[in-house]
Amino acid sequence: MSPIVSPARPREHFPRPRLRLLRGNGEPHPEGLPTSDRGRPGLQALGGERVAAPVVLLAGGEVTRRAGLRQELAGTVSRRTVFVEADCAGEALEHAPRSRLVVLAGDLEDLSGEDMIRLLAQRQPRLPVISVDAGLPVAASGRA
Repeated sequence: MSPIVSPARPREHFPRPRLRLLRGNGEPHPEGLPTSDRGRPGLQALGGERVAAPVVLLAGGEVTRRAGLRQELAGTVSRRTVFVEADCAGEALEHAPRSRLVVLAGDLEDLSGEDMIRLLAQRQPRLPVISVDAGLPVAASGRA
């Protein structure tokens, strides 16, 4: 048996479209594309916005307990993760909207852990809350 061979035909060269930097209204940008050191067009994020680092809120009345949780979690999450601590309900509610996760280490100075979970569930229903009480992690659904 002979292998199937495609007939040789000359390669057709199609003109490649040139990339152009456009404004929001579709008009060409006067500065054109930025170039890298080698003279090729470089890639650049539009608007210059950076992706925000994930924030984990550690809430609890005891500083040593929050520090222990921070140390444990730092080994399991991304190095970009930012930890924010709160020891009272007001601080926790202030940081909650910008957080991806709340880790509740017992009671806060001015509110019980259970009440804090309920309050977060009402104000931030999609925010995951983990309550670490008596050494055993218990996940809260975030829904009251």
